[in-house]
Amino acid sequence: MDVVWLDVQMWTPLRGHLHPFTDIECDVPDPLPTQTLVWEQWAHDHLAAVAVHDRWQPGRYHFTAERRDRAGHAVEVFARGYWDWTP
Repeated sequence: MDVVWLDVQMWTPLRGHLHPFTDIECDVPDPLPTQTLVWEQWAHDHLAAVAVHDRWQPGRYHFTAERRDRAGHAVEVFARGYWDWTP
């Protein structure tokens, strides 16, 4: 495995649902986490770094940390959940 993808969706409170936001290509963590909670913390750390860099608006985001095949389809999910961003 060369990369881990973070598939990110943004919560839209006026419509009450998630909509696609961005995909983030990340280096594989070393050592590779074996527990979901460690994967979640890894994802939160990466999301925060990107959010600061790209100046995301505050809000609720949903993420999925996954491995993808060459066609871009998820073949393995390491963690998923909600992440609240407040700069």
